[in-house]
Formats: sequence, structure tokens, C-alpha cells
Amino acid sequence: MIVSIIVAVLALSILIFVHELSHFLIAKASSIDAPVFSIGFGPRLFSFKWKETDFRVSAIPFGGYVQLKGMEPDEIKGERNEFYSRNVVLRIATVFGGPFANILFGFLLYLGIFGIGGIEVPDTTIIGSSAAGSYLIQGDRILSIDNNEVFNWYDITKDLKNGSEVLLIRDGEEKRVIADSVYLDSLFPQYPPIVGMVDKGGPAYSSGIREGARILAINGKKLDKWEDITTCVYPAAGDSLSVLYCQNGDTALLTMVPKEQKALVGDSVVSRGIIGITSPIKTVKISFPLAVSFASKQTWGTATIIFRSISLLIHRKVSARNLAGPVGIVMLTQQSMRWGLNSLLSFVALLSVNLAIVNLIPIPPLDGFHIVASVVSSIVRRKPSKKMLQIITVIGTMILLSLMALLLLNDILRLFSGGM
Repeated sequence: MIVSIIVAVLALSILIFVHELSHFLIAKASSIDAPVFSIGFGPRLFSFKWKETDFRVSAIPFGGYVQLKGMEPDEIKGERNEFYSRNVVLRIATVFGGPFANILFGFLLYLGIFGIGGIEVPDTTIIGSSAAGSYLIQGDRILSIDNNEVFNWYDITKDLKNGSEVLLIRDGEEKRVIADSVYLDSLFPQYPPIVGMVDKGGPAYSSGIREGARILAINGKKLDKWEDITTCVYPAAGDSLSVLYCQNGDTALLTMVPKEQKALVGDSVVSRGIIGITSPIKTVKISFPLAVSFASKQTWGTATIIFRSISLLIHRKVSARNLAGPVGIVMLTQQSMRWGLNSLLSFVALLSVNLAIVNLIPIPPLDGFHIVASVVSSIVRRKPSKKMLQIITVIGTMILLSLMALLLLNDILRLFSGGM
């Protein structure tokens, strides 16, 4: 747990530094003074002065800020180097720079994962489902496409095209068919009931199951594919399961209890059982342009999920008790570390994009409020009044303090319940 805390604090400090540094650099380029640049909140631990800016590290590591001159109501004096004295384009650029830097940082993390490590693809060539009428049907195991041998699902998606000659095994016999382009997008893989990665903190690992094990039956039900495992495990959180598996040629029967995990499915959060295993995957190296494409899609997908989650919270379709504070972040960091470096970096990328989007919410003192205030002031052609800013700032601060109290309560409940 100590290592997880250190990693979580370090990751958040880096994300906050990236965010605030962007604010700072754009502010300086826009001739807006920045008296304070702080990593963390509360009492300063140490600091140094450079020109007019006091750079400091403060005691509470979960946050940070750049104090821009003339941004707070009681600091507005009408001087040229104040935030609200600059034109609207410079103000928006300065404020939006922080969220943009976090989105860019998340994208670069994903780019590093895909560009250096490659992508994880289904380690199977068996078709799990296809559209009705397709020449390629469920259960087909593809051997080659246009005489090029395929080893995983990525090879299939890369090589399969309209008119391709496909060599496959169907009902135990080799067969050649011509791929039909109308149905190519309808193909999905069928995973065998073989264990890929194993979470060292999960029930499966504690029971002795390791990578490569084949799950034969659960509670006496014979398993033919990976979906059979999830069908048995998802509804069984907290229940005892009898698992028959084969590993290194030896067959064994054991009992394990799935842990409960909450997951976003559609427009709701559902609880399901997990035992800490993944389906079989294979890492494949890809070209840099393709890595850029994958990183862009992953960044956009992450942002979409976060926006949807916020919308569900606002519409009360998801309980606010699912929000995570510092303790929740540490727990999620610990979980991601158990799955390896790529998983940890993906989690940090998600945090970075999440930090960007949360900061765009138009509540003071978040960045989104100052963007909206800058746009409104440019439309009405006058600076916001001090009194109005003071009232809105008090309201916004009360909302944020209430949210922080809720996160603290959620974290306390997590500590007593022992998990997410």
C-alpha cells in the first residue's frame, strides 16, 4: 500500500504540474503576472522565488494552482498585467491551456503505450459471431487469408478484405471460402476459456490459477468459450463457486468466491462478480501512424466515458457514492499496478483526461468558470463586477467543499468496506 500511495501522489503531482505549467507559460506569454505557482494546497513545505513568481510545494499533494493576478474579485485593480485586463482570446487561451495540456499528456501516454509496447489483441482466430448470411460463420477457425497465415485476431482484421480467399476449419474439416465485404464489420472473435493475465490480488490467483490455465467447468457447467466464464461469474459476487480447471496438464477442482466490482454498462452502474483474470491476449507491434490513430481513439473514448459518467451523475442515474477521492485513487492505482506497467500508464492517462474535463466544469474556481466569464464579459463588453464575482465564487467554493466532503466520506466508507 505504501508503494501505491507514493506512485499515486507522484502521478497526480506530475499531472498537476503539467496542468499548472501550461497555465503559467501561456499567462507569461500573454503578459499576465503569476505571483504564485504551487504544487499542492495548504501550508508551503519549501519554495523559491524567480522574478515575480513564488514557486512552492505545499503540504496537501492532491491539487495545485497558479495564482494569476487580477483573477480573484478582491485582486482586481484594473492594471494592465491583470487577467481581466487582457483581451478575451488571451484569457481563454491561458485558462484552457491547463485542460488542453492534460488531454495532450494523456494522448502522449497512450501513444507511448501503443507506439512502444504495441496493442493487445485477442489471441484467437475463431469467429464468435457474424451477420446472418455471411460466408464466415460462428465457430470457424481461420488458418490463412490469401495464403498468408494468421495467428491472432489482429492479423484477421488487418488482412481480411472484400474477395479474400479464407482457409478455415469448420466442423473439423478444412474449407476455403471467399470473404464478403458486406459482413466483414460484423465479425467478432470467440475467446477460448483459457486464462490470459491474472490479477495477483484476485480470487483466481489466491486459488492457484495462473496464466495459460483452461477453465473446464464452473459449478458443474461445462465451458466451451470465454463468455461461459463471465456468464457464471458476473452474477455470483460473494457466492462460492466450484471451478474445475486444467493447468500444465494437471486437472484440479477448487472453490473460490468472486469479488464485487462496479462497472459502467450503458447508462447505469452495475455490480458484478470478478475473479481477477482476463481472456487470452497477445501484444502486437504496430506502425507509428497506426499508434497515433489508436492513441487518438483511446483519448477520445476516455473523454466520452467521463462525459457520460458526469451526465449520469447529474441526471441521478448513477449514485454519487461511486465517486473516488484520494483513497479511491490510491486503491485504483494499486489495482492497475497489479496488471503491469501498461495498465498503470493507462490509468494515469485516464486521470489526466479526467482532470482536464473536470476542470472545464463552469464552477469557480475551476477553469471552466473563467472561460465562461471571459466569453460573457467580451459579449457585454465590460469586465465582471467584483461583487458578482464574489457572490459566484462563494457559491462555487461551497459546492466544491461539499463535493470534497462527499469524496472524503466515500473514502472513509471504502476504508471500512475494504475496496472499491
